[in-house]
Amino acid sequence: MKKALLLLSILLVSIATLSILTLYIVMQSQYAPKAVNLLISKLTPYSITTSGVQYTAPFQLKLSDVEIQSSERVIMLPAVTLWLSQIPWQQNKLSFDSILIEGATINLEAMHAELIGSVYVHQLALKHVDISAPKWSARGVNLQIEQPRWVTSNQSLPYGDIQLSAEQLYMQGEALNNLLIDMRYQEENSTIFGGSFNWRGAVFSGQAEQYSQGWSLVNVTIDKLSLPESEQVEQLVTTLNNLSLPINHINSLDILSSSFNYGHWRFEQLDASLENLSLDDSLWQHQSGYVSFDAESISNQQVQLFSPRARLALAPQQVTIEEFDADFRQGRVQLQGTVSPKQVALKQLKIVGVKWLEQTEQAIPAFTEMVINLSKLTIETLNVENSQFIQVEKRPYWQVSGLNVTGSQLTFIDENKAGLLSGDLEISANAASIDKLIATQAHVKAHAENNRVTLERAFIPLEQGYIEASGVWDRGSVSAPWSLSVHADGLPLDHYLLKQRMPFSLSGLAEAEVELKGLSGDYSMLSHSLSGHILTQLHQTQLDAVSLDGEKNYQQTLDLSEITLHADRGRMVIAGGNDNTQIAGEVDLTKPEFATLLLKAEQKCQELWSDVLGKANVIKQTCSDKEPPLPKAVDSHDFDLEAEPSTAL
Repeated sequence: MKKALLLLSILLVSIATLSILTLYIVMQSQYAPKAVNLLISKLTPYSITTSGVQYTAPFQLKLSDVEIQSSERVIMLPAVTLWLSQIPWQQNKLSFDSILIEGATINLEAMHAELIGSVYVHQLALKHVDISAPKWSARGVNLQIEQPRWVTSNQSLPYGDIQLSAEQLYMQGEALNNLLIDMRYQEENSTIFGGSFNWRGAVFSGQAEQYSQGWSLVNVTIDKLSLPESEQVEQLVTTLNNLSLPINHINSLDILSSSFNYGHWRFEQLDASLENLSLDDSLWQHQSGYVSFDAESISNQQVQLFSPRARLALAPQQVTIEEFDADFRQGRVQLQGTVSPKQVALKQLKIVGVKWLEQTEQAIPAFTEMVINLSKLTIETLNVENSQFIQVEKRPYWQVSGLNVTGSQLTFIDENKAGLLSGDLEISANAASIDKLIATQAHVKAHAENNRVTLERAFIPLEQGYIEASGVWDRGSVSAPWSLSVHADGLPLDHYLLKQRMPFSLSGLAEAEVELKGLSGDYSMLSHSLSGHILTQLHQTQLDAVSLDGEKNYQQTLDLSEITLHADRGRMVIAGGNDNTQIAGEVDLTKPEFATLLLKAEQKCQELWSDVLGKANVIKQTCSDKEPPLPKAVDSHDFDLEAEPSTAL
C-alpha cells in the first residue's frame, strides 16, 4: 500500500512538472503571443492581441503592446504584467493574484467595463498611468487597490484598500498636485488613513472619515495657503464635492500661515485650530465646537482687525468667548463673555486708545442693528480708556476725545427696556463738542439699581460757562416717574439744532434753569403729568429773519432777560419779553397739534411776527403813512391757542 501511494505521488508531481515545463517552453517560443491570445479568448469574453510575451515561472506573465477589444471598444495598454492565482478559476472567473498596468492612458469607465469586470483580481496596480474619468482626470498615477470591487456601472474607482499617488488631479479648472492617498474605499463609512496634496502652493494633509451625512476631517492641516482677494477658498470645497468628497464636519483642522477670503472676510497670515464643527449647522447649532485663532489681520468692508487673537467655545444656542484681543482703529479691544441669539453677557469689555475718525455716522446704525433684537445685554466690567470718536459726515458734526468710561455690573438691555438699567457708570472726556457747543473735562456719574436710574452728577464745562445736571428715573414701576434738574450757562444760540427748528437764526449765549418731573410709562402718562418750569435768559443776542416770501430781512439785537416755561400736568405756558420784543405760547401735550409759539419784535420802521412752530415769518414796514399803527404789546392771552399757527399770524 505504501509503495502504491509513493508511486502515485511521484506520478502526480511528474505530471505537474511536465505541465509547467511544457508551458515554460511554449512561453519562451515564438508561439507565446498566439498561445496567450488563445487562452485569454477562451477564458474571458473579450479578445486580446499582444506583440510580446515574457513568462516567469510559475505564475508571472508580462505582455507588451496589448490590444483588448470587446463590444466595439479597443483599449491599448503598453505593458501588462499578470500574476495568475494558484487557484486560477474563482467565482466563475479567471483569477489573478495581481494585475499591473504600466505607462497607459486609460479611460476608467472603459477599463472597468471591458477589462477588469470579467475577471477576478486580488490586487490591481497602475504605474506611470494617465487616467480620465467623467468628472476628473489625473496624470502620473501610481495606484494599488487590494480586493477591487465594482458595484455599479458608473463607478469610476473600485471599492477596496487604495494607495494612490498622482502628479496632478485636474477637474473643472482646479488642480491638486503631488496627490498621495491611503484609504479604505467602501460603499459607506470609507476612511482616508492618510492623504496630502498641493493646491495653489499650499500643502493639505491629514485623515478623513466618511459618515452618512458626508466626510469629516480628522487631524487635517492646511499650510501656507495664499489666495488673492479675487479668489475664494470655497473653490476648493466645490472641487472636493465634485469628487464625491462632500465635507460637512470638522473633527480637527489646523490652518497655518495662510491668507485667503472666506465669505465676506479676508484673513491674512491666519493660524487657526477648529474642532468638532458641523458645516451644515448654523453658528448656534454646534454641540461642542471649539475655535482658536490668531492672524496678522482680519477684515471685511466695514471692520478691520489687526493682530486678532481669540478662543471660542461653541454650544447649542451659545458661543463662549474665552478670549478676544485685537488692534482696532489704532487702539486695542479685549472682551470675554457669552453670546446667544437674544442675549449678550460680557464678563469684560476693554477698549483702549481707539480712534474712530471716519465713517462714524455708519457705526451708529450698524451697532443699533446688532443689538436691536437682543432681549438682554449685560457687562460685568467695562473699561474705555483714552479713546476718540469724530463724526463729520453729517451735520450736526460732533466729536469726543480723551474718552474714559468705567462701569461695573451693568445692564443695558432687559426685555423691552434699554438704557442704564443697573450698575455703576462713570464717564469723562478731555474734550467734546456738537456743532458749536464745545466742552472740556466733562464728567458724568450715574448709578442704577432695579431699573431705578440716578444721575448723580453731570458737570460739563463750556467755553463760556457750564452745564450741571442731576436726576432720577424709576423705570422699575409701571408709571416710571422721573425728575431732572439742570443749570446751564454760556449755551451758544448759534447752533445747528436750533437753526433746524426755528424760522430765524440767533447768535449769542443763553442761561437756563430747568426743574421738571413727570411720569414716562407711556405717552398718555407723560402728557398728563409733565410739571415744573424752565427759566431762560438770553445775553448779547442777535436775531436774523427772512420773510416767508424771501423778499424782506429783519435784524435786531434782542434783550430778553427772562423767558419762562411753566408746565402743569402736561399743559405748558411760555411767556417773556420787554417793550420791543415779546414771546408767548401754549402747548397741551394731550393735543400737541394745536400748540402755538409766537414771537413779535419791532424796531424803527420794521415789525416781525414769527410763528416759531410753523416756521413762518411776516415782516412789515411801519414808516409809511399808509401803514396802520403798530399793534399793542403782545400778551400771551391775546393768542387763540386753539387755532392753527397760520391763523394766529
